Amino acid sequence: MQSSELVRKFNAQPLVRDLPTEAAQAVLALRYCILCRRGERDPMPELERRWGNILVARRFRLVVEAIGHVWPDPFAVAPPCCPQLSFDEALLASIVRAAGAGDRIGFDVLTGEMLGSDARAMVFTALENFVRAQATGSVGRL
Repeated sequence: MQSSELVRKFNAQPLVRDLPTEAAQAVLALRYCILCRRGERDPMPELERRWGNILVARRFRLVVEAIGHVWPDPFAVAPPCCPQLSFDEALLASIVRAAGAGDRIGFDVLTGEMLGSDARAMVFTALENFVRAQATGSVGRL
């Protein structure tokens, strides 16, 4: 493998369209929440419309608050129209999948170097509650 090919592989960013539906929805909803925060608007009406379920919207908002509370650095979010994921968004997609599978060990492997045990427990529980509500509620569009 040539060095330029190796560099390209290491720098390749995953695409939103390649994510499982639940992970893609979480990433896009997070982007929307960030836009709302910057514009001093409440994201809840759009989140509720996105999932067609107020419980899912509330649980996602708790995920966003948990991440905002414990993440060691500002969470990097791409613009809403960007097809590529930021590295933080790719991590969010992975931890959403881990929580959806009930894979606490996998979640801890992904987040263990940057979050303490209490922070990991809080984010995992928030994600698990969101995914559980999403599975029982109606899921809207991407």
